[in-house]
Amino acid sequence: MRTPDRATVAVARVDFRIPLSRGLKDKRSVVKSFLQKARDRFGLATCESGYLDDCGLASLTLVAVSGQEQRVRETLRSAVAFLEENYGVEVFQAVEEVF
Repeated sequence: MRTPDRATVAVARVDFRIPLSRGLKDKRSVVKSFLQKARDRFGLATCESGYLDDCGLASLTLVAVSGQEQRVRETLRSAVAFLEENYGVEVFQAVEEVF
């Protein structure tokens, strides 16, 4: 009997500045929009995970699962690039772990 392939899980914590944010409503608008796009476009599990009361900073956790390690890494990196290119934010830290 063949052993099934193992799933690969990749987790990224992304910390970024939101320069145009003037309050928590502006921040929440950016974060909420991106989290939904990350789920819909990239199939990621997502959550806001830090800087909850700071209107100029945000920290998100993104999770991808696939049978191929290269695929999960590419998916996370594409999502981070999408965030930077489409939301006017400055990513200052992105830490990726693969299990």
